[in-house]
Amino acid sequence: MKKKIIIAGFAGIGKTELAKKYRNVVDLDSSDYAYDNSMVQHLSLERRKGEVRPSNPNWPDNYIEAIKDATSKYDIVLVWDREDIIKEYLANNINFSLFYPDKSDLNNYVLRYRNRGNSENYIEMKLKQYNERMLFFNKLNVPKTILKDNKTLEDYLIRNGYPLSKL
Repeated sequence: MKKKIIIAGFAGIGKTELAKKYRNVVDLDSSDYAYDNSMVQHLSLERRKGEVRPSNPNWPDNYIEAIKDATSKYDIVLVWDREDIIKEYLANNINFSLFYPDKSDLNNYVLRYRNRGNSENYIEMKLKQYNERMLFFNKLNVPKTILKDNKTLEDYLIRNGYPLSKL
């Protein structure tokens, strides 16, 4: 059996869907920790993404604590891949792996974003962030996995023998 893993994953790799299917996986969507969502509660989680919201004053400490707590309860903890929070993972000695799509698959990701209800502003932002994040990711000395051929995180975990407990 593989050890527990924290995965910082790019948007659209299948984090949320994975957590919906398996009881030993949790997706700590950062928006619940980083922002005050009181004005957008009526929107789905995916529609909230890309919306301008006030910052949560407890960020990022609340998110770091949630990650630490989740690692004692779940085998696979899925977290945000943004540069500022990755620096917090490193500062707090949180071991994680990066997962992101191959650049040649980005058109498939646009379809994923649209299918899950993300706004066009969000999609445009994610495409722009991809190149910026790759520059940052390449500087990091952490395990990295590039998902190719439109594969999802679930495909990778199953193929590599990670324990997934269906709901």
